[in-house]
Amino acid sequence: MEAATHTDHIFSLTLSEIVFFLTLMATFASSFLGRKHGAHIEERQLSEHKLNKWLVGLSAGAAGNSGFIVAGVVGLGYTYGLQWILLPISWMLGDFVFWSLFPNRINELGRKSYASTIAEMLSYELPQKAGFALKILCSVIILFCLTGYVSAQWLAGQKFIAGAFILPSVVALAVFAVIIITYTTIGGFRGSVYTDILQAIIRLLGTALILGAIVMAVMQDPETFHRNIATAGPEFLNPFPSHTLVGVVGFMLGFAAASLGFGLGEPHLVSRYLAGSSPKETQGAWWIYIGFVQFTWLAMQVFGILLRGVMPGISEPEAGVSIYFQHNVNAVITGLVVADVFATIAATSNSLLVAMSQAVVHDLIPAVLRREKNIPLGAVSLVIGALTMLLSLIIGGSVATIALSSISILGSGLGPAVMIKTMKWRHTGESLIASIISGIAVAVAWKVFGYDSAINEAAAGIAAGLITNALIAANRK
Repeated sequence: MEAATHTDHIFSLTLSEIVFFLTLMATFASSFLGRKHGAHIEERQLSEHKLNKWLVGLSAGAAGNSGFIVAGVVGLGYTYGLQWILLPISWMLGDFVFWSLFPNRINELGRKSYASTIAEMLSYELPQKAGFALKILCSVIILFCLTGYVSAQWLAGQKFIAGAFILPSVVALAVFAVIIITYTTIGGFRGSVYTDILQAIIRLLGTALILGAIVMAVMQDPETFHRNIATAGPEFLNPFPSHTLVGVVGFMLGFAAASLGFGLGEPHLVSRYLAGSSPKETQGAWWIYIGFVQFTWLAMQVFGILLRGVMPGISEPEAGVSIYFQHNVNAVITGLVVADVFATIAATSNSLLVAMSQAVVHDLIPAVLRREKNIPLGAVSLVIGALTMLLSLIIGGSVATIALSSISILGSGLGPAVMIKTMKWRHTGESLIASIISGIAVAVAWKVFGYDSAINEAAAGIAAGLITNALIAANRK
């Protein structure tokens, strides 16, 4: 009997791995297909990719989802309960503002300037000296902030692989990173978009399975669930624990500002808007993007909350999805869920590596050398991927904390400048540079002094950047 049970366990584990590896093969096939379809397009001419609204919306949604959704959000829901439901709601408010005003303008400006990066967009029609300075500044900021963000993805992938396949942490990190770096190097920008679409489809299916499985577990034993939830404390199911109305408003406004900065300042998202086939088509992606992000985010938040009542005492809540499905669900569904979690983290990791490589190849190196250099994007992705993987081994920490901090700081710096440029507000090269520096400086100081506990640092940083530009530009003829 014991031998049969052991054999069944081995077969079950193998079956789930087969399902996962089939989706992994499909991911590599998508990357190869993207490379083939993009072979006739210059890597820097994003407007020539002519993405329709579905490609823009789903690609941007998958790229923006990140390990924060399947690791950080689950951990927040499991640990703190219903209070963190305010975060996706606040984020949606910022998304509504962003999509109402900016994607069509970003696409329009990108087509005029032939931009492939944020820095090229910002430096359009500025004097050459100011343009070079902007490109160097933007590149350094992007590399610094996205290094933290991509390291958060490596950490999320590490927790996922370790939990799903029972591997040591270092081995899990290496396996995950090598997979992502390899297909990023193969596919380039077009490959990144194609793999995003595949991973978005997997994400939608996997999210439905994850939510359905945990709801069924709750319904099967409601008494145990309620008993476990009760032990989490009276504040667990309270969306406003110890918060005043002012505190709730500050929280929501702060993260709405972070969402706005995320849309404006994240190069891996802006590149999708630049690649849209027209301003109208790009703007038409708004409901696809917001619907995808909100469905997957809220579902993972609910999963984390319900998981606390089904499996209390998990030592690593951010690995909750992998832990639950390895112990409680049949092999085929487990394989699909494992593929879903991988797809979520991989889509963002892949897009971030491409964005960082674009900043180096198209902005930093030409600005420093004052001339173009024909350096393969894939080779730069390989180097950046290896360095950020090593960094994630050193820093460790929470996926949620690292991801949110990186997003807020980057949005505080680049968000106001992109806003100014796309809205055609008065500016100079000097005022944009000062806007970027002041936005980041204020955001960092805001966080260091602890004011972010009242309102997210992105709100202060964006406000500082806009005010700085207005003051300097007003004094220039």
